[in-house]
Amino acid sequence: MGVIPDLQEGYLKTGDVVLVRQGKNKGKFFVVVKTESEARVFIANGVNYSVEKPKKKNVKHLQKTLMNLEDVAGRVAGGKPLDNGWLIQKFSVILDNSDTSWRQGG
Repeated sequence: MGVIPDLQEGYLKTGDVVLVRQGKNKGKFFVVVKTESEARVFIANGVNYSVEKPKKKNVKHLQKTLMNLEDVAGRVAGGKPLDNGWLIQKFSVILDNSDTSWRQGG
């Protein structure tokens, strides 16, 4: 899973998988479940932050990956509720199947 080095404000959308670069969750992956403005988004992973109570985060503190959970965006757009168990399952599949060579700089 690659990462995009310079994140521009307004560049994140619902379903994007992001890496937290600052704060107590530094180094952890989350999914954008809602966008508040170009500078703030709500992130969740179903474990640390649930979909019912996502974490509000400044986009300057996030690093976008090349992964997107289109199912999350589809559910939000369709008005279907997100479920923590469902999100954990989808999220873990992406992280388990992703190429980890980007972590080693290769």
